[in-house]
Amino acid sequence: MAAGFDKDCKVLGSVLSLGFGFVTGGTVTLASRPGNPKPRVIRLIDKKAVMNSMGFPGQGLEPAVKRLSKSHKHKRRVLVSISGTIEDEIFECLRQTQSLVSGLELNISSPNTAGLRIFHEPARLRGLIEGLAAEKTVPLFVKLPPWPRDEDTRRELLKLADTAVDAGVDGLVIANTHPIESSCLKVGRGGLSGAPLFEHTELMIADVQARVQGQASIIACGGVSTAEHVWKLLATGASAVQLYTSFIYEGPGLPARINKRLVKLMSAAGISSVEDISGPPPPVK
Repeated sequence: MAAGFDKDCKVLGSVLSLGFGFVTGGTVTLASRPGNPKPRVIRLIDKKAVMNSMGFPGQGLEPAVKRLSKSHKHKRRVLVSISGTIEDEIFECLRQTQSLVSGLELNISSPNTAGLRIFHEPARLRGLIEGLAAEKTVPLFVKLPPWPRDEDTRRELLKLADTAVDAGVDGLVIANTHPIESSCLKVGRGGLSGAPLFEHTELMIADVQARVQGQASIIACGGVSTAEHVWKLLATGASAVQLYTSFIYEGPGLPARINKRLVKLMSAAGISSVEDISGPPPPVK
């Protein structure tokens, strides 16, 4: 489960029991935040997509830490997403949460939160990650913004991937929601998630894999709803896969159905580990 579903780390164990291999709580920020004004979540039912302009609503770091402390038995399958608009906020989130989880996801890419774009400047991002890497005791992932297919913007955002890896991250999450403008959202803009994103996600995973060449793990996120989607992303270079919006449309049984179908595909391909997945998924009824 991707970040954003359980913002205050209230139901991580329950989410895991549905069949997820791991769950990312948060995004957690140092202080509590109200988020952006409503309406801030709009379903696009015909597209199986969602527009949101949430803006990190949450109770803040202290309540999240208390809940994470109580769910210690799930620690090895829990990551937490952290963020802030200045470095000190992010450092404090890392210091207080890292002993309670198995990994940290640094969110510098939410299109719904003012102030994050400052970390899209490579020098600023490098300084932040180098500082976090010097203090981290668990793997650190950075969630990047998506990039369009036009070369100028694509090249600029791929530099962020290079910078993050060079500065010491263990992995990259590809990618956050896609920026969208809409008068249906009170603030007029937000992020698009769901089915329309999958093909773009696959292309971005290929882009990043070609750049990092195994120097960092890649977590794929965006438009995933089937075992075939999971197969394609793993075959393209992802180490793990997250979902969120499809869970809203397909219901709580989705992760278990994906797992069951994935095992069937692997059996048809004659493999027993997801690490051996390659090429297109086999044709299985």
